Amino acid sequence: MLKSAFPGDHNDVLRSIAGNPRTPIEALEILARREFIGATPDPQAFIPPTTDDSIVRSLAYNPSLTPQLLGILIQDPSVEVRVCLVRHPNFTEALWLRLAENTAISVREAVAAAINAPVSVLELLAQDEQVEVRTKVATNRNTPITVLQLLASDENPSVRTAVASNSQLAETILTQLANDEKVEVRRAVAQNPNTPAPIRETLRDLIVQPTTRQTSPTLRGLSRLYNPSTDDITSILAEYASSENAFVRLVTLLHPLTPREVLTQKA
Repeated sequence: MLKSAFPGDHNDVLRSIAGNPRTPIEALEILARREFIGATPDPQAFIPPTTDDSIVRSLAYNPSLTPQLLGILIQDPSVEVRVCLVRHPNFTEALWLRLAENTAISVREAVAAAINAPVSVLELLAQDEQVEVRTKVATNRNTPITVLQLLASDENPSVRTAVASNSQLAETILTQLANDEKVEVRRAVAQNPNTPAPIRETLRDLIVQPTTRQTSPTLRGLSRLYNPSTDDITSILAEYASSENAFVRLVTLLHPLTPREVLTQKA
């Protein structure tokens, strides 16, 4: 019935059906398999209409999905749909492992960054061939110390830098990375809030200090030109009229109390 209940342009209705926890499992399975084709397909069309991606994305968030339906969505052609699955509460460890072996790098990155990913999955992705995936594992706050220890010796400095910035890092690993050959790794150690004070002290030169913009005394003094309590306004105006700063000179020459002789001299 779902296959023919709505014309193909009623995607808003179908999105609501897909995301509704009370929708019958049978109907959800039809959407998961993208079997809904809307209106009668054109016999001349090479590719028949199929379920819109936005509908399947809504389905991926439905809390009533069973592990069987989630297993169908793992194979969905849309990368965005597969990425959405990492947030689903009914994901089993077996499903996590299947998603971790997905061919799309962005899917594996999403799995590696998920705080609810099982340890076995993080251990698997810590050995992924893609640097981006290993980096996500390194920054995941739930990555176990044993895995972080492995990644602390990764050949790629970007991964080691990510490990050094992990707020859950053990002191032993911080000590190891404080002596890394790459300055960006050592800097990440220096900026890690868990780094012991003695180690941070040895790396103090690597900590980026906030720069404060210094305002010249002359520019700070401009406020005195319009301060009623300023008692030496004439001498200040005469001084500022010869300033090397063009803006200061302009403000001075436009001041109503600037002496006439000063204006004549600068004319």
